[in-house]
Amino acid sequence: MKYLNSCFLLFCLCLTSCTSQKNLQTEIPFEIGKATCQQYVGGREESGSGIELRIPVSLMDNSEIKVGEVYFRGKQVKALMDTIEDNKVIVVRMPDNSPESSETKSFSLKIDEAIVSYLENGETKYTKVEGIKQKQPLIYKGAPKN
Repeated sequence: MKYLNSCFLLFCLCLTSCTSQKNLQTEIPFEIGKATCQQYVGGREESGSGIELRIPVSLMDNSEIKVGEVYFRGKQVKALMDTIEDNKVIVVRMPDNSPESSETKSFSLKIDEAIVSYLENGETKYTKVEGIKQKQPLIYKGAPKN
């Protein structure tokens, strides 16, 4: 009887662990353009430094899609939708001092890949962005000293 109970418990654990895995969607309800990332360095020490990731997307106007988070280079950051030159863009700023995320390790991403989470019909889904182009660093000048 103990053996049967142990097998049943093990079976239940296997079922619940499968549902917690994040499945990447191949068919997504929006188009992803050519993503870029750029290192930035503030002109003053308190300005900070980090990486800005931009992912152009074309969402349908009547779409009920809500962008959630972006997983990129070991970090997990809340995504923001912005309009740049009449185009919708997911913009993510990741300061250098932001902590590493253990969730990004489950995706095993390359340096030019990111994962975007989005909410569709109340369900969280994930898609991969590949071929992110690294642009030249953006270095801001400091304030002049009097």
